[in-house]
Amino acid sequence: MFVDHDGLRQGANTSYTAADHAYEGSRHLNRAGVGESAFGDFAAAKSFGRIVSETQTRHVGLITQHYESLGSIGDKAHLAASTFADMDQRNAARLEAVRGTGRVTGYGSFL
Repeated sequence: MFVDHDGLRQGANTSYTAADHAYEGSRHLNRAGVGESAFGDFAAAKSFGRIVSETQTRHVGLITQHYESLGSIGDKAHLAASTFADMDQRNAARLEAVRGTGRVTGYGSFL
């Protein structure tokens, strides 16, 4: 199996970008308040306003969870890329030692 180190790093960076967007969206949504009487000054309107506010709070929490998950995915992808790159270098060095050339090269990892 071939492991593309650069592809893993690009995917990690894309996850970080998505996490940044989620964070900004969460902050923006959190700032947007809906007053209890925004839909009128009668019982059903106030009840609806509370439901909208509770839903907004729940969505802010969900988006925050997405932000954290996407950041974690980015971290893990970078770690995987570094781990595979290190393994590739060690394996290339071992192969070159057996061949006797002393050259260490490699792009990607084969498993």
